[in-house]
Amino acid sequence: MQATTITLEKWDAAIVLKEDGTFETSLPQVQGDFIPENIMLGAALAFALQNSDLCNLIRENFERECVPIPSNEY
Repeated sequence: MQATTITLEKWDAAIVLKEDGTFETSLPQVQGDFIPENIMLGAALAFALQNSDLCNLIRENFERECVPIPSNEY
């Protein structure tokens, strides 16, 4: 895959999952009591990526909900 450029606006949040298992985040600095939902969710997902128990739960839920079960057709 070629390198890709992603343009983020001032209040955008992003997580880039690297092939080697690491990740990079871009979360805007927020001051005050109000934290936009996209930034809160981005921070929560970044935290989950650092927690093996949460990562396993996310993967298990994904497999249960989104990965089709192979049929027994021959």
